[in-house]
Amino acid sequence: MKRSKVTHYEILGVLPTVSADEIKQAYRSLVKSKHPDLSYTDKSDNQVVSETEFMMSVNEAYSVLIDVDKRADYDLTIFSHRTPNIPRHAHDSLDEERARERFLRTVFNPLKRSIAAVLRKYKAKLQILSQDIYAEDLLEDFEQYVEEIESTLLKASREFTDNPPPMTLIPAVQWMRHAIAQASDGLDELRYFLGNYDYDHLAMADNLFKIAAEHLIKAGSLAKLGAQI
Repeated sequence: MKRSKVTHYEILGVLPTVSADEIKQAYRSLVKSKHPDLSYTDKSDNQVVSETEFMMSVNEAYSVLIDVDKRADYDLTIFSHRTPNIPRHAHDSLDEERARERFLRTVFNPLKRSIAAVLRKYKAKLQILSQDIYAEDLLEDFEQYVEEIESTLLKASREFTDNPPPMTLIPAVQWMRHAIAQASDGLDELRYFLGNYDYDHLAMADNLFKIAAEHLIKAGSLAKLGAQI
């Protein structure tokens, strides 16, 4: 039987639902433990060649998975390619469809809506704060909004970690994670603003939230596409 090609995820020893930070950690760990230059004089020529080839595979896997767009394209390629080759009985297909429906209904769609909703509030909250950025009541309201963003993003991140998605929804969840990461960076900018009142942080947060919103749309599109795979 012909063996399936090893995926970039398998090379790095991680799951397809892994976060960008976990990809970096896995890569660094492999570089530290498997690099051919380590204890070079204690290895045979064959060992050096083998480890060099492995590190080339590791570097290639990392370069793809750490890039948001490349990873999304790669996920679509490997999952759409593998699915037709997996023999399934009728009840297996039905179970997969039920798992998709359940995940979308109980995890994906509610979290997508909650993130989109909290990000949409930004313009209105900012307009209110702009009346007087030093007014205590306005600052308190804005700080509560910042905390709402944080709790929403934390809940989403934990839910995706605790509830692995069906295979056909993995690319969509990846883009949801990208959205969470961008929104988290925006959240950091808001916290910087609350510490120094520099308006540049508000503008940066606005840009990051827009990117996060675009990623949410991409995630929704991939969720629909996954049903056709």
